[in-house]
Amino acid sequence: MPGWRAGERRCTLASVSIASAPRSRHRYSYAEYLAYERDSGLKHEYDDGEIVAMAGGSRRHNVLASRISAALEQGRKPGCVAFQSDQKVRILATGKATYPDASLVGGPIAGDPAEPTGHTITNPRLIVEVLSPSTEEEDRGNKWQHYQLIESLHEYVLVSQSHARVESYRRLPTGAWEYRDITNGTMQLDSGAVLDLAALYADLPA
Repeated sequence: MPGWRAGERRCTLASVSIASAPRSRHRYSYAEYLAYERDSGLKHEYDDGEIVAMAGGSRRHNVLASRISAALEQGRKPGCVAFQSDQKVRILATGKATYPDASLVGGPIAGDPAEPTGHTITNPRLIVEVLSPSTEEEDRGNKWQHYQLIESLHEYVLVSQSHARVESYRRLPTGAWEYRDITNGTMQLDSGAVLDLAALYADLPA
């Protein structure tokens, strides 16, 4: 693993499981969700029978997501495929479907067997989310719990929108997750890409 750097924190976390709570609301089937998303022409997340509309990102959010996608494409290892935010990911263990800000698959792409078009992927190796005030709690909490149940996932990266900070959770051979937190310099990802904070946050729009 890369050596420690100034401004970087690390710790190891055990995996967590999802605790389900009863909800009194209409539950849509996954097939209904797919039909609704197809007919609306808009992106929606699917979580425990609920269809959730996705809000558009701010200018800062969109610039950061674009730069991260470019870094993944430029630095990816042979055989890896990088995706932008229009790529849907489904967690087969829980049924949740979502659109990360960036993702990457190492090797052959596995599609969702429940979706006839095959556009959804189920085996990302890397997922990146750009944090915003409206999504940070979800990205750090419920969504992260779901992501941990993707067997292929090796790294989950969180990028702050408000200030220069990149965090990552990297799966260890033991199954625990190593946490890294940097506020300057670079972060080397397992996929081969390098996130340079100076370049990532340079000249961001308001």
